[in-house]
Amino acid sequence: MQIDSKAIVAASFTLLALSAGCVSSQGAAVPPSGSTAAPGGCDPQRDAAAIRAMAGSYDVDFSFEETEALTSGYQKRHLHRSAATELVSLIENTPSRVALQHVLVVGGGVVKHWRQDWTFEDRELLEFRGRGVWQRRTLPPEAVHCAWSQAVFGVDDSPRYEGYGRWTHDGGSSVWESNETWRPLPRREYTTRTDYDVLVGVNRHRITAAGWEHEQDNVKLVLEPRHPLVREHGLNSYTKTKAAETAPATSYWQATAPFWKEVRAEWARVLAPHDRLSLQVETADNPIHEPLFARATAKGAADDASATAFIHDAVARYVLATSPTTAAVEAAAPH
Repeated sequence: MQIDSKAIVAASFTLLALSAGCVSSQGAAVPPSGSTAAPGGCDPQRDAAAIRAMAGSYDVDFSFEETEALTSGYQKRHLHRSAATELVSLIENTPSRVALQHVLVVGGGVVKHWRQDWTFEDRELLEFRGRGVWQRRTLPPEAVHCAWSQAVFGVDDSPRYEGYGRWTHDGGSSVWESNETWRPLPRREYTTRTDYDVLVGVNRHRITAAGWEHEQDNVKLVLEPRHPLVREHGLNSYTKTKAAETAPATSYWQATAPFWKEVRAEWARVLAPHDRLSLQVETADNPIHEPLFARATAKGAADDASATAFIHDAVARYVLATSPTTAAVEAAAPH
């Protein structure tokens, strides 16, 4: 399926600035109310059902509002708000791991969006440390007892942030809340401003009768000299819609899933041997998503014998060595 278009991609990213094969995402299970918790208070089966319930077709409202200036003289920015239609596909589903891929329908076409990977009692996190640096952290077993990690990846499948927390189930409601997590600036911010370095936030995922919500309590942090700039509240509401509304996204994902599986495998290969590494996935002249998006929709993208080499070369361009100055920043990151 040939869906190109820098125009479509540009339109989608303008919206966002304001705002192995594919397993079917339709009819995702609602968290069962009668599941039995495992010894120790865990209910991983019900937790996993809550995660799977985020799959489906949605109308999405993105809203971000700066609520409290934390630096004298700072003027709060205007409310960022936008809307889109989005397909969330279940691409991995085991008792201890669930992965969800988001694809936007916007501007007459589709654009691959973010991905979230959930792992039960995951002891190893890849955490953002500021200024393009990510570092691994190993958690003690007691810290992750009954907890799920959520690793979030960008449109190009590069890492963005990872946190962990526990699901709670009260009647018909299921809620997961993360630890405090450092994140790179989102596209809606780094394309328009340079006055802070890290978005420090707590994520909350809430399953509702209408769909689900992704709530964020954020602080925009300046690293040197270290000070918080402003507090921000984010609320992305996913309201169920008909599968027909996301049919273009379904077609896109069916056509390109094998290619993106190879991209995920390449990132996993690159990340695996490193306890710390520096990435520069966005550059002014050629951000990494552009060649990957173009190749994904090219005829026979995943079957072409050169696809693996193309992906390897595309990713390698954005993996950098760390430096003593970034190491100092990492040491100051919160644990």
